Amino acid sequence: MEELQDAIEDAQYVTAIATMEDGPRPVLPWQIPEEEELSKWKAGVLSGKTNSVSKLKPNTNRVVGVVNPPPVPFDFEWTLAHALGFFLFSSYLKSEAVNDYWGINFMEEVMRWKNTRGRFRAEKTSFIVANYLSPLPPEVKAKIAAAAEAAAAAPVVEEEPVTASTTTPAATSADDNPSAPTENGEKNGRHSEVEMVPPKKVAPPPAPILDYGPPKTQINEWDMSREPTQYTEDELTEIRLSADPLVNYAGVSGEVLESILNRVDKLRRSPGYESLPDVIEDESEDESKDEMDEDAKLHQKNMIDSGIIDPPPERKICMLTPEEKLTKKRSLRTLSLISNELPDSLWDPAELIVAEAMRKKHWEGFQESEFHTKLLNFLWFQDKPVVEEDFFLMRVLGRGGFGLVTACKKGTSGKLYAMKVQNKKRIKIKKSDQLTLNEQKCLADINSPFVVNLKYSFQSQTDVFLILDLMTGGDLSYHLSQRGFFPKKECMYYSARIMLGLQALHDRGYVYRDLKPENCLLGEDGRVKLTDLGLATKVTPKLHGAAGTRGYWAPEMLRRDDKGKRTNYTHMVDWFSFGCCLAEFISGTNPFRSEVALNFGLEKGRKTKEKAIDCATLEMHAQFDSKKFNDDASDICRRLLDKNVATRLGINGATQIMSHPYFREVNWEEIISDRMRPPFLPPKDVNAASQSEIGTFAEDKQFHATVLSEKDEAVYEKWNFTNSKAFAAEVIEFLIYERETGKPLLPMQAATSCCCTIL
Repeated sequence: MEELQDAIEDAQYVTAIATMEDGPRPVLPWQIPEEEELSKWKAGVLSGKTNSVSKLKPNTNRVVGVVNPPPVPFDFEWTLAHALGFFLFSSYLKSEAVNDYWGINFMEEVMRWKNTRGRFRAEKTSFIVANYLSPLPPEVKAKIAAAAEAAAAAPVVEEEPVTASTTTPAATSADDNPSAPTENGEKNGRHSEVEMVPPKKVAPPPAPILDYGPPKTQINEWDMSREPTQYTEDELTEIRLSADPLVNYAGVSGEVLESILNRVDKLRRSPGYESLPDVIEDESEDESKDEMDEDAKLHQKNMIDSGIIDPPPERKICMLTPEEKLTKKRSLRTLSLISNELPDSLWDPAELIVAEAMRKKHWEGFQESEFHTKLLNFLWFQDKPVVEEDFFLMRVLGRGGFGLVTACKKGTSGKLYAMKVQNKKRIKIKKSDQLTLNEQKCLADINSPFVVNLKYSFQSQTDVFLILDLMTGGDLSYHLSQRGFFPKKECMYYSARIMLGLQALHDRGYVYRDLKPENCLLGEDGRVKLTDLGLATKVTPKLHGAAGTRGYWAPEMLRRDDKGKRTNYTHMVDWFSFGCCLAEFISGTNPFRSEVALNFGLEKGRKTKEKAIDCATLEMHAQFDSKKFNDDASDICRRLLDKNVATRLGINGATQIMSHPYFREVNWEEIISDRMRPPFLPPKDVNAASQSEIGTFAEDKQFHATVLSEKDEAVYEKWNFTNSKAFAAEVIEFLIYERETGKPLLPMQAATSCCCTIL
């Protein structure tokens, strides 16, 4: 029966993974708040007592030293500062009833521009200037002026007195959805009592579909939000004088427009600028993507021949002479350098002009629309406590120190995650409550595409739960064991992402302390992320003690002073571990877990394997076989494994390592922006052992005798957490799917004609 159950769970899991790209598959309805619940929640947000959605940090004004308070909840700035609020406001402006999208598209392009560097920033600059800031043709000016006159002359229509609904609870159904009204206008799950309300003004008829200007584009990102911007009154007055809808599609003129064009003038006069594409492509045409080393080509061919992966799509062949290629490279390099000199605040005054125009014209209408109702319903739902019943378990993936790790699905959004369960009794028995809290705190504090992110944490009477990114591609240790070593492009790609993951931790004041290939997980798309932050901790002046895995420890973790006490260390231990991993990626062997290292320690008189490895870590200088390590590879590994912290590569941060010749072929712009296409796609099968191999936890005499006290429960008082960005991403993915299908996305109905249902 266990084998049958494993087979069923494997089928469910593989089916869910294979259909991820088809869109979300929810199994629970979104709950809609009653009016009383919503009013109470809004009062909590306004008072600052609500958990998540009201907490926007103050921002620094353009005037140096002046700090402004965060925007007032539910106002224009506050709404657009939330990814979900921005998405729904954008959707409202692009709806058929409004159809006024030039301004919001300009703001979206500016946000994308801020997330780019180098060549991508140059391309995006060209795109914005050409599409939104170039002078309008005379015929377009005439059309815009005529439309403005017609709108001004249109009479304001007043409605007849209408009825309003006082809602009361009613039975809910599986079709409850904030975007699915019933035929008579009532929302699902509620019925109404009628009362009269005063008449209200309604907007003129919607504008006709525009047949000129930049095309309407839709948001497909899940993290687009507008940072609140505040200026002094003098600055605002000056900026507003530069607004003129008849100058360009952004409606920006005067000193603001002149300042922007002057700043990008150097870029526009550079060789190669005129050949930049009018439409930004998702994939780079950089030559490094078109060339694979022989090992990578052979491995890819074997994977394709065996049916594990599909053949790559046909690529464009660039018919350039060597001289033309060199000229193109030089032009792109020049454009990249110049674009990096442009300040991130380049478009801010223009963006403010556009935002102010949209606020005056459309904010009131948005507040009365179904889009605003959706926003409030979703944000209310975000602040509801998350519970175990919100998730549906799929397959056990592994076993941690205190419980199992299982693939799961969020019921309302259909999003797949990994659920890490940790039993409170087992944590108490091993006296690991502080270790558990540290992991949760660190995960909640780090939000990086190079680190497995925490989406939710919650608890029950017996367990604490972490909901994390689901990484289905296996760990790098597994792939190393299957392949022996990684081709050069994979070595550079994996190590580049790992390096940026470590830097993300260091930037927040943490040291990882457990870097090893087992803790580097691949997603189904081949992207690698760091996981298992249980040993991560804040760097303090007195941090000491070995932590992590023997053979990846830095020497300073093992050293003792004259009094026999462990010496203190910093985040630099991570760069030593990074050197161990890089050497292992290149050769297949960790220099300090090798037979050479073991013999070195034994010859020094160490009598156990563990002591021998520690001795090699402290005293042995690793040697790198020239058959596996070229000059750059051996140099970077040697400098990373420097036993002297002061001279170890990485003392000045990740940028020092990034500039090493070993990484000269890496396109850091693509890596940092997460645009780089992974060089290896893992097979879409179950990269996990069976349940019988993973095993379970024995509930022995000690387990049953352990009792959780009030003091034990108090440890987890602040455990509950909702990642607002993760929640917004879930909802936006859900809404994008609705937009693309043209109908509300309803939960799937469970089949009743079979003994099991595969979702």
